[in-house]
Amino acid sequence: MARRVNFIEEINATKDTWKIKVRIIGLWRVERSSAPSLEMIFMDEKGDKIEVVVKNYHISLWEPQLQERQSYVGENFDVVSNEGQYRGCKHPFNLIFQKGTIMTNKQLSEIPPYIYQFTAFEDILSGVATTNFIDIEMSHPESMLKKVVFGMRDQRGNNISCTLWGQFASQLLKYERDHKFGPIVVILTLAKIREAKGNIIFSSWS
Repeated sequence: MARRVNFIEEINATKDTWKIKVRIIGLWRVERSSAPSLEMIFMDEKGDKIEVVVKNYHISLWEPQLQERQSYVGENFDVVSNEGQYRGCKHPFNLIFQKGTIMTNKQLSEIPPYIYQFTAFEDILSGVATTNFIDIEMSHPESMLKKVVFGMRDQRGNNISCTLWGQFASQLLKYERDHKFGPIVVILTLAKIREAKGNIIFSSWS
């Protein structure tokens, strides 16, 4: 009898035999002196997201098989509390690849490339929005990365300052050079909110 497919919102620590249909919407390698890891964000058809970790002793097996933007049916993960300093999403748990993990690459058209869950500028400026989420832990000193700071304005006239680093800064500068006329529309995902010099700003690292 086939195992029922679960949604990400159902995942908790009561078992490690969850079966999920997901798309990898973020994939990066974290280089730590103690132990490197491969980290991802899974998203299901409802738009719910969960952070996933491949520990260093499984990287050589899984890194060639996993691709950003591809969809998979995944089974059998260790489930741990999402309590780290740097968190990629709001789900209370993370998934860890284990010896019995199965990931089958399948074309799952019901899962779009991305489902946006926009945060209102008012929630950021008032401190309502959560501040402890980040896309990737920075592994290089800030002085080594290109940096660009710019202002954003929403349709209601609210203003927020944004700082981009590394490849994100380079991409924005190139786009600005190539598009001299009209406003630039920016969508930030998996960004961290922090307060600097009295102003609320976004930060994003490559």
